[in-house]
Amino acid sequence: MKTIVVAYDKNYGIGAANDLLWQRDLPADLAHFKEVTTGHTIIMGRKTFDSIGRALANRRNIVISRSDNAVDGVEFVHSLNDAYELAGQDDLYVIGGGQIYAEAIESAERIIATEVNGMFAADVFFPAVDTATWHETTREHHEKDDRNKYDYDFVTYERG
Repeated sequence: MKTIVVAYDKNYGIGAANDLLWQRDLPADLAHFKEVTTGHTIIMGRKTFDSIGRALANRRNIVISRSDNAVDGVEFVHSLNDAYELAGQDDLYVIGGGQIYAEAIESAERIIATEVNGMFAADVFFPAVDTATWHETTREHHEKDDRNKYDYDFVTYERG
C-alpha cells in the first residue's frame, strides 16, 4: 500500500526554510511518525533528506534526487516511479517534501496526517485534502500539554 505520512497546519503548511514549522515543539508527532514508519520503506525528496541529515534507522530509505549520490543506508533514484519500482511490493510511506507529496497524492491509497491546530509562516504546502476523493476513517484528538505546544489530531484518510 502506498501511504503518505504528513504533518500540516490549518493552511496545509508543512515547512519553512527546509524545516518543520513547529520545529521541535510537537514531539508526539515525531514519535507517531517513528511508530508508523519503522520497519517499512520510506520515500522522500532530497531536500527532506537533507533536512533530516541522515538515513532513518530501521527503515529502508529511498531518496529521490536529480543527482547520483552515495550515502550509507540510502538508495537514490531519479523519480517517484523509480522509487516505487525499486521498493517493489513493500508497504511504502512517502514522507515529503512538497513536490513529492504533490506527485504522490495521485497514486497514494492512504494519508496518515497530523493536523496541527495552528497557522504558521510556511513556504511549502501539502495539497488540500479533497473530501470527494479522500474519506476520513480515524481521528484521534490531542490537547496541547507540557511537551506539545499545540493541539493536534492524528487522522487517517483512505481513497475512495
